[in-house]
Amino acid sequence: MWRVNDSLAYSQQKYKSGEKKSTNSQLQKLFITSAKKTEEREWLSEVSNIPLQQSLNDLNQALL
Repeated sequence: MWRVNDSLAYSQQKYKSGEKKSTNSQLQKLFITSAKKTEEREWLSEVSNIPLQQSLNDLNQALL
């Protein structure tokens, strides 16, 4: 199951290690595009990208 929590955990780890915050497009590639290529999450290809992208955009904005 695809979860924004995956992206949150990733972003929190980057923050803790002092790394630069990811851009929206980087998060989308890591957590949407790559997820669609896995057998477990290939179902994401059947739904609109807009809510998936917006959830990551909202998360990234909240982490400012």
